[in-house]
Amino acid sequence: MRSIKLNYASSRSPSLLGLGIFALAFIVVVVGLQRYNSINQQLQAIDSTILHLKEESGLKEPNKQVKEKSSTELLAKMDNAKKTADFLLIPWGDVFSSLELASLADSALLSVEPDSKKRQLKITAEAKNKEVMFNYIERLEATPKLSGVYLLKHEILEDVDQHPVRFVLSAKWDEQ
Repeated sequence: MRSIKLNYASSRSPSLLGLGIFALAFIVVVVGLQRYNSINQQLQAIDSTILHLKEESGLKEPNKQVKEKSSTELLAKMDNAKKTADFLLIPWGDVFSSLELASLADSALLSVEPDSKKRQLKITAEAKNKEVMFNYIERLEATPKLSGVYLLKHEILEDVDQHPVRFVLSAKWDEQ
């Protein structure tokens, strides 16, 4: 078998255009580094001047942990205040009068959960049977301040005497 000789070394010399581009790129990098160092030194001088002026005037930099803690506490308090304001803006008088108008002798209102952003109520109630439940839904829909009354779920309570129906409704209140 004959041996193969491989020679990967190029015998060509670099072109003048390639050398010119390399030299130009090298010059741009050197000038960029010098400019970066100059700007960095100016920033350090400005920072030291600011620190010196703060020391002369007696100003102290606030503790970052205290600042972060107070801002998170402030945001939490603002969120709580917004929720309270939204809750107070619900037309409770109209909502309760509508619920009272729709009430039946064989039904009981268990809970009312408002969602002020959607202007919607989630109503949980119990009725003697399905017929009373449907009558209650119709009466709620007929009230002037509530609309879009929908039955979300219902269940017959087998473990309770007389087997009442517990149901959950969704209703929107109308603001005028």
